[in-house]
Order: sequence, then structure tokens, then C-alpha cells
Amino acid sequence: MQAFDRTIPINTSVLEQESNFTFGSAPNSNDTSLETTEQENTLTAEYSRRLRRMKSNRESARRSRIRKRIHLEELRIELDQLQAQKHDLRTQLGSVLSRSSLVRQENKRLQIEALLFKKRLDEAQTLLLINRLQRVNNVPQNFQAFRRGQVSALASLIV
Repeated sequence: MQAFDRTIPINTSVLEQESNFTFGSAPNSNDTSLETTEQENTLTAEYSRRLRRMKSNRESARRSRIRKRIHLEELRIELDQLQAQKHDLRTQLGSVLSRSSLVRQENKRLQIEALLFKKRLDEAQTLLLINRLQRVNNVPQNFQAFRRGQVSALASLIV
């Protein structure tokens, strides 16, 4: 073999590459190193994918936490607005209830006043009627008994 080596120059790197692609030859140490390298490459690729997935998951979780924080802040802002609106509405309701109470009291007062004016008007109409009757009939000046019940009966007949 030495004679053969002397006549043809051998490039060892080419032989190593060619020995890896021979068919039907017995496995040598170069084949096992290739398998080991392929396994390492496979493990490295799997590890890289795993790292990328972990990084992607971390980033996704970070974005999710940010979205959650933003949503929570929006809910807090909305809560503050609704509480302020609730306070304003309660203030308005108190004011409306207060005014309503005043209006009811004023309405009762005016109803009582209207009844008093109606009573005074009825009395005034009765007195006018009595004055007319006195002029027409020359009735005596003392109408105390007449005024007690008969005046209103008489007035209702005339009206």
C-alpha cells in the first residue's frame, strides 16, 4: 500500500468526505462521529426550537399581562367615572326630592288657602244675598237666626 500511496497523492480531507458516503462498507470511527454530530445537531435544533418556544411563550405572557393591566386600568377609570356619576345623580335626586317636598307643602298651603277663600267668598255671597233680600223685602235688621242655616239653604236655591 505504501507504493500506491507514493504514486497518487492523497488528500486526506477528500478521503474523509468520501468515506462518509460509501455504501456497503463496515462502519468506521468516522461514521460514529457523523452520527454523533447529527444527534448533536438534532439536539441543538430541538433545543433551539424549545428556546424559541419558551421565548415566544414568555413574550406572549408579557403581552397578556400588559393587556390585562391596561384592561384593569380602563375598568378602574370607568369605575371612577361611574362613582362620580352616581354621586352627581344622588345630589340631583336629593335636590329634586327637596324641591318636590317644598312644592307639595306649597300645594297643601295653597289648597288650604283656596278653601279659606272659597269659604270667605261663600260668606260674602251670602251677605250680599241677605243685603239684597233686606232691600227687597224690608226684612228686620236682626238676622242671627236666619243666618245660621237658612241663608245657605236660601242661597243654594237662588244659585
